[in-house]
Amino acid sequence: MIKFFRRIRQSIIMENKTSKYFKYAIGEIILVVIGILIALQINNWNENRKLNIKEGIYLKGLKADFEQSKVALTRVIKKTARVAKLVDTLGGMIKNHADALTIVQIDSLSAGSTGFTVFMPSEGVINDIIGSGKLDMITNEELRKKIASWEADLRMIREYETIGKQLSDDYNNHTSKYFDMINGKYLKNAFLDHKRLEFLNDHVMTNYMAMIFGNSMMLNELYKEKSIAIDSMILLIDNPKL
Repeated sequence: MIKFFRRIRQSIIMENKTSKYFKYAIGEIILVVIGILIALQINNWNENRKLNIKEGIYLKGLKADFEQSKVALTRVIKKTARVAKLVDTLGGMIKNHADALTIVQIDSLSAGSTGFTVFMPSEGVINDIIGSGKLDMITNEELRKKIASWEADLRMIREYETIGKQLSDDYNNHTSKYFDMINGKYLKNAFLDHKRLEFLNDHVMTNYMAMIFGNSMMLNELYKEKSIAIDSMILLIDNPKL
């Protein structure tokens, strides 16, 4: 093709037809520009196609991570709600039904109210996206904003989890004097019944119970908010045009 145009140009020059030559030259320039533009367009299309493929891979990984995080959230919500219920039940019985509170009830309620767990999300893909500066690859603006705020939303959860862990440790340390845990090995009650009066009048212990209950309830609200946020992100991944 280039040789063809070169022959035409040489023919025009030899015929000394200057005006025709200029028209031809302009036409040739236009064709070259059009060719460059087409090449650029094809290159851009290929690049966009590659980016779309990469985005699809990231979105697939994100969805898998979010689904695993939802499972983890369901677990900690149940665990935290159980701790809140048991510690509230024990505190209520101490204050309102102390005489009817049996050793078996004290053992079971105390054991259940000392548990503590934390939310462990799957963050491999989201950390890769944020850490490697690939957030702009996510084309859905709302999803991009939610991914960017992922860690900030977790900070509040981590703060309350830290408080909860400290409360649980302090509560366990404080109440350990009322129990001999090795008794369970010999099918005996762990609660030391001769300390019943001290146990029932221990306001420091019931203060811990109140704080554990309050912290657990707050944590569960934060967990549920995070669960809703994850549902929203999964929906945006499945329906990017929403």
